[in-house]
Amino acid sequence: MKILLVEDNEILAKGLIYSLEQKKYQVIHTLNVENTLKILKTEKIDLAILDVSLPDGNGFDICKEIKEKQDIPV
Repeated sequence: MKILLVEDNEILAKGLIYSLEQKKYQVIHTLNVENTLKILKTEKIDLAILDVSLPDGNGFDICKEIKEKQDIPV
């Protein structure tokens, strides 16, 4: 299972990535809206974990974008 983690706090992200990878999940980590939207165009994602507050937008906008184009649990 491939998980997209959108989190701009590096310390929090590292802990989440470690925990998820221990359970054998593949994790793609992005730090902002711009890079997240690029990843969504190129990768097949099974689950998205979104931060609400990001430096260039918010997780709600990413969630809308995902739900308009794909059926991915958020």
